[in-house]
Amino acid sequence: MMRHTDIFNSTEQDTKSRLQLLYGNAPGGLLITLLCMAVLCFGFETPEQQSTKTLIFGLLVCSHFLRIIDNVYTTQQFKKSNFRAKPVTWRLSTGILVNSTIWASYSFLLVPTMDGIEITVSAIILSALAGGAITILAASTRLSVLYMSSLILPYAVMGFFSEFEYFHYISFLGFSFWAVMMMSSKQAGKFVSEALDLKSKNTSLLDLMDLEKKEVERVNSQLITVNEQLDRYNLSLESEVNKRTEEIYRLSNVDPLTNLMNRSAFLHELKTVTRRPESLQQQFALLFIDLDGFKDVNDGFGHKTGDSVLSEIGMRLHEQLFLLELDDSQNNLLCRWGGDEFLLFMPYDSENVIDTLTTNIQRAIAETIKISSNNIVLGASIGIAKFPHDSEDPHQLIQYADISMYCHKNLGKGDAIAFSPALFEEFQHDQIIRDGLKHAMATKELSLAYQPIVDVQTNSLWAIEALLRWQHKDQFISPAEFIPIAEKSGRINQIGAWVLNKACEDAAQWAYPTKPAVSVNVSSIQLLDANFIQIIIDALRNSGLPAERLHLEITESVMLENGELAQSQLKKIADLGIHISIDDFGTGFSSLNQLQTMSFDIIKIDRSFLQDLSKRDKTIISATKLIADEFEACAVAEGIETETELEVLKDLGIRYIQGYLLARPMPNSELDDWVNKYHNKNN
Repeated sequence: MMRHTDIFNSTEQDTKSRLQLLYGNAPGGLLITLLCMAVLCFGFETPEQQSTKTLIFGLLVCSHFLRIIDNVYTTQQFKKSNFRAKPVTWRLSTGILVNSTIWASYSFLLVPTMDGIEITVSAIILSALAGGAITILAASTRLSVLYMSSLILPYAVMGFFSEFEYFHYISFLGFSFWAVMMMSSKQAGKFVSEALDLKSKNTSLLDLMDLEKKEVERVNSQLITVNEQLDRYNLSLESEVNKRTEEIYRLSNVDPLTNLMNRSAFLHELKTVTRRPESLQQQFALLFIDLDGFKDVNDGFGHKTGDSVLSEIGMRLHEQLFLLELDDSQNNLLCRWGGDEFLLFMPYDSENVIDTLTTNIQRAIAETIKISSNNIVLGASIGIAKFPHDSEDPHQLIQYADISMYCHKNLGKGDAIAFSPALFEEFQHDQIIRDGLKHAMATKELSLAYQPIVDVQTNSLWAIEALLRWQHKDQFISPAEFIPIAEKSGRINQIGAWVLNKACEDAAQWAYPTKPAVSVNVSSIQLLDANFIQIIIDALRNSGLPAERLHLEITESVMLENGELAQSQLKKIADLGIHISIDDFGTGFSSLNQLQTMSFDIIKIDRSFLQDLSKRDKTIISATKLIADEFEACAVAEGIETETELEVLKDLGIRYIQGYLLARPMPNSELDDWVNKYHNKNN
């Protein structure tokens, strides 16, 4: 939209054009003004005011005389190359200001003494002059408003002080007329600005056209001389150039496996779309699609088959985007981001569009892919970020969609997940934990706390569970938070080995008469690791702890992940003489049939069955005790916090107890004091 300018705030060239227009209109305007003032000052018989009128007329004549001289001089200056607009602007403004003051003085000094006919004639003449001023001074809105206002407003104001009642009505009409003239003045000024702008553009275009015409003529002259030579090579060169152009575009913009855009092309197009002003008025969704199970395809069938799978997935994604039939299809961007990751950027007008598309994509990817007699089934984790709602920055938008995708992948099921600030905070928190775990062992932030397990029949110490603790930068981080992240980041094996070695070293130093065992929790990832058995052997050898004094706690769900390998590992552990404890029994999803295939010596009853101690809970505890007895295993109840719970468990025949009622987890250095106090209390 063009900005409205004036002689006071325009360019040098535009100011000059406006001044030329104003000075060109000035002679006629000055003549008419002088004639009108002559009529007003000498057309009525008012002897008592004649001297004032003569003075006013004389002042106007002097002002006009000076302005005529300035007009003649300035008109000559317009022709010079060193013309300076600023002095001319101020001379013109001063002249108009003086004239405005004279006309205002006329109204203030003479209107109160006018009779009916003079009032009417003055109103007509002043209104006519005001209307003419709007046109004559249209090149400067400020000056036209000043001059028009000096003609109308003083006259209208003084009318209210007249003894003639009808003059009051004329004053009201005067103010109304002034308001209309104000609008007309702005419209006239706008029209002049547009006309001058158009004139300037036309002049520039004509100059440019003249230059281009000359350049074209020069180039055409040169082209004619070489045209015959180019014609001989044109056909072969055009074909070669097209081939090379297509090849360059393909290499720089197209993924060779899927024929979709590659990373660099997608980023370029994404930046182009998001930078358009009209895009901010639309809604776009960025989908980050990661294939679930693709690594197994590469490992199991080879990279050649994996490439074929990626090609098929690319076609399925393109088909789903085509089936969506979006009107704004030119803004649909689909690329292979890298590996088994795909990005899709698309406009949408409702959440249903996104929900439908993500559901269809998951369904399409889940369909069996048949390659070389192999039936391959994959899944898809999808994260969503929205433009411009979540971010207007392309790189940040991709990051947010990536974070959402990983959240979806961690859940392992369900609908695609859209980005939210809470999700980002959770990701950052996990990232802090992940980064902290890299150095937790080196900075000695990890430690072990020990919680006794007692035999309530003999009131003796039976075993002690080793519990991992992490104090990171003066902040305690719960194992429930960092253990899952350690498992996902692949650090659980290193941390688990440290825990096992440390627990065995401490237990080997315990000189308690009952020779309690140490119980160490083992992740399913540790258990299924090929080096785990050797890590156990090394820990026992280095510490000197007998194998029968080591209990390894596992969860029953480990049998669901890789039952055959887990069963093999458990048998090797049992053959070493180590006791195996099933932790959180009853909270997983394993069947009793799986218990028959497992090697175990201890069943730990989860705290959740002790919270209410209803008839149902007691039945489950009794059943668990019965199962342990049938398998010749020990039953341990954990999480005991009250005397009531302890008495109930004793009545149910549970012999081994662990919980806050007896002792909270404590450093190894405090175990001696606890053991002495417990022995003195119960003996």
